Amino acid sequence: MEHPSTGRQFSDPSHSFADLEAALVANLVTATTDVALLLDSSGTIADVAIRETDLFADAEKQWVGCRFIDVVTTESRQKVERLLSRDRDSRGAGRSEINHPMPSGPDLPISYSVLPLTKNGARIALGRDLRTMAALQQNLVETQLALETDYARLRIAETQYRVLFDTAAEPIVIIDAASGRITDANLSARQRFERDGRRLAGFGLGNLFASTSLSEADRLLAAARGSGEAEIRKLTAIASQQAEPVSAQFYRQQGTGRIILRFIGTQQALASHRETNLIARVGQILPDGIVVIGADRLIHDINESFLDISEIASRSQAIGRPLDEIVGRRGVELNILMKAIDADGFVGSFGTVLNSRFSGGVEVEISGSAIIDGDKRYYGFSIRRAQRSFARPAPATPFRSANDMTGLVGRVPLREIIRETADIIEQLCIEAALELTRNNRASAAEMLGLSRQSLYSKLRRHNIAGSVSDNGADSDEIQ
Repeated sequence: MEHPSTGRQFSDPSHSFADLEAALVANLVTATTDVALLLDSSGTIADVAIRETDLFADAEKQWVGCRFIDVVTTESRQKVERLLSRDRDSRGAGRSEINHPMPSGPDLPISYSVLPLTKNGARIALGRDLRTMAALQQNLVETQLALETDYARLRIAETQYRVLFDTAAEPIVIIDAASGRITDANLSARQRFERDGRRLAGFGLGNLFASTSLSEADRLLAAARGSGEAEIRKLTAIASQQAEPVSAQFYRQQGTGRIILRFIGTQQALASHRETNLIARVGQILPDGIVVIGADRLIHDINESFLDISEIASRSQAIGRPLDEIVGRRGVELNILMKAIDADGFVGSFGTVLNSRFSGGVEVEISGSAIIDGDKRYYGFSIRRAQRSFARPAPATPFRSANDMTGLVGRVPLREIIRETADIIEQLCIEAALELTRNNRASAAEMLGLSRQSLYSKLRRHNIAGSVSDNGADSDEIQ
């Protein structure tokens, strides 16, 4: 009987293998393949041989007596039918990837080729475990996708860099730190310094600065390399022949040093640049909605998140408004925040209410700090919606519940029930005000609309202990 083969056959297999024992042939098949299935003429599995006993997790023990088509996944049934229906006399034993369902875990992929054994239709299906190849293919696909994602991000970053670089109003030039030559320049720099069609790239500092400032320019670059921080010097630009501030910042890129030169302009332009950039400076340390106010509590600058949380339509509707109208209860909290910043330098996670335009009072947490710009002091605040409720300390004596109070009806006069209920509410409000003001009694009295003497009297009456007094001193407390 002639068996199909795709490679070179033995010249006389009937003679060469005539003396082979059946056990030897079985061991040979087991050793050279991962799984072998003996099939009868109807495609029923008569026997199974597996090189690694845990390949199918003992699922193969139930296969004997089952049809080959019944031990594969649904999408593999047609492949099995095509394998079993091949012409036995055809040249070439084709292979097909067949998936076996596993009791637990993903399907097991096996590459099968079916060969005829006898004239009565018995066949053998030889299979190779494809898990390693599938894992390699999966890794290849994931690597390819990662490379494509990284490449897309690189292109996006490069596009964004070029757009920002060329749309910057300031002339910006990039210098190679080793050679001192220009490697790149933005549109503003090219329009200002390029003459007679000559590009800036490849030339030295002589195309930027007057000869009288070249030595100072070299010292500026040396200072930037040495400090690693932004250094500013006044240099005479060749385009204007006037001294103007130039900023130099050193950085490294792929083992080479680069220096960014920015022509800032006059001192008045620099001050204007700093003032318009206040929100950016505060944004470096504060998250969420950001607002900057002056000492007069009027809003100077905000970010988009502040507009979202306050439900204000546009920046123009917020700039110039007192922040007291938007943040705090009765305008007291903002005064407390500014005093805390003046005393400690910052305040964090202060719970209060933001009066949004449409949603009413919104529980928020505020963190704040102060910044100095020239001779002016500004206060920057970050505002976020409160994500948790603050646990209040347990009162010195347990309060009566509503059921307790109604249970007194008929046994205690109504006047006494009302008086006790008012005392409970009064005590709760005083403790809440002390917590919101961090036990600052003067601020708590202002928040509650009481004089300090009245507050001290109520503290003693409700037996609310505390050693903290006005501005940290005990001398103002009435004994």
